[in-house]
Amino acid sequence: MGSKSKEEFSPDEFFYIVKKAYDRGLSDQGVTVAKLIEDLKIDLMKMKVQ
Repeated sequence: MGSKSKEEFSPDEFFYIVKKAYDRGLSDQGVTVAKLIEDLKIDLMKMKVQ
């Protein structure tokens, strides 16, 4: 359990991605929750690839 796979994010990376989505939701009142979740999923997949 001590080994880290490539599919795991550091807590800081995960926090940054989620905070970015949260902040966007606060600033862009026209965006839907579904769109925020879709964008969050895309950002997480990008981090997984790096």
